This record gives sequence, C-alpha cells and structure tokens, in this order.
Amino acid sequence: MFNNLKQNFNPISTTTKWSQTDLEKTFNLNLKKNKNNKTLEFYLENPIEYQFNNFGFRTPDDFNNIEYGNVFLGCSHTMGVGHHLENVWSYKLNQHVGGKFWNISAGGIGIMTNFRLLLAHHKDLKIKNIFHYVPKYPRYEFYVDGKFKILNIGRDNLPDEYVNLLGDLYQIELTHIPYTMAINQLAQNIGCDYYLINDFIPIPEVPSIGARDLFHFSINQQNQIYEKFLNKFSKKEIMNPNFKKNIL
Repeated sequence: MFNNLKQNFNPISTTTKWSQTDLEKTFNLNLKKNKNNKTLEFYLENPIEYQFNNFGFRTPDDFNNIEYGNVFLGCSHTMGVGHHLENVWSYKLNQHVGGKFWNISAGGIGIMTNFRLLLAHHKDLKIKNIFHYVPKYPRYEFYVDGKFKILNIGRDNLPDEYVNLLGDLYQIELTHIPYTMAINQLAQNIGCDYYLINDFIPIPEVPSIGARDLFHFSINQQNQIYEKFLNKFSKKEIMNPNFKKNIL
C-alpha cells in the first residue's frame, strides 16, 4: 500500500557533528549568552558525533536479521539529541541487556511514527526485546502526497481550532492507547517482550550536565529513564500479559 513505509528523517550511512535541534548556530549563540555555562564548556571540550546507520538511525549497528538485538522506540530522548551516545538511556540499557543495538527512534516523532517504523523494520531484525519511551506529546503522523509528515501541535503553525482539537489531553490519550495496543500485538507476533514507559521524567534537583542544545533532557534525566527500564527489565514487567492493567 505504501511505497516508503521505511521513510526516516535522518541521513543514511552518515557521520555528522550536528543534528536536528542540536545545531552549531544555536550552540554558538548560547555560548555568547552563557559564557560560563558548565554544559556548554563540557561540550566545547567533548564534541558530539552522530553516526547514522544504513537506514538512517543513530546506532553503530547496521540492520540485519542474523544477529539478535533489542529495539528501542521513541523520539529525540531515545535517539539522544544533544548527547554523546554513551550517555543516552537506550544505549546504556542495551549495554546492560546485551545484543545488537537496534535503535529505531528519531527526533520530533510520536507514537504513530514509532508504530510505523517498527512495522516497517521488524522483519529486517531479530528482536529479543522492545523498549519504548514515549511521553504523551501531541504529535501525529499523516501520509500526504506520497510521504509521511509529522504534525507537532504547539510548534507547527496551525489554526486555533486544530490546536485545541489535537492538543486536547483526551485526544492525545485516545491516540496513544490504540497505537500502544498495536505495538504490543506486534511484539507478541514477533515473540519478544515489550517494555513501555510513557510518563515524563522530572528535572532532578542534583545539578547535571544538560543536552548540548540546552533543550533536551540532562544526563541525569537520561539516567533516570535508564534506571526505570532497568528496574522493569529485572522484574520482567512486560506489557503483553497485563496490557489492560498497564494502559487502560
């Protein structure tokens, strides 16, 4: 039905110093405004490198269906925009669990795109576990003129009636429930475990190095997501058998 179900929003087989909201121009502007900012000083001494694989995802592992690995679904927090890969919750968790790092997250996307990318790639991969971090952002995906496009409520310039409709908390919830059910069912079809966290991570009181764009989660917040998933994994708190209890 769709010619480009695997459409991604990042370059393929590319290594770059900047990506998405983590732009050189923004970094230099922030430096002028915040000369003594500890986060900016850290990244001056420790620049970031983004490596995108053969399908345009931030992982050193090209996709294959020979080696087992773990799939990570999510947005920029899972991709790790503004962070070294070793400080991103998904990479840290994969190091603990073991196996290939199948990170199919991308910045600025929501649960609809998470499902599409899993559907598009699940036959390309041998999957042990799916770990999914998806705060309930009002982000929608539509198929327009032969391409998938993201509608990000609150950032895109839309009439108030659409912002009020699609930004409504009940509408966001009613979008997340069926797509979470779909991902859960696909995980069962694959025969792997599905771990989900869909709440926001609070800002920790302990000072921490932030993301280089001064916008995304800090290293401490990334670590909080890692620890929450590690706890779920150690207790085997998967979605499959207790879906209604966990999501409804």
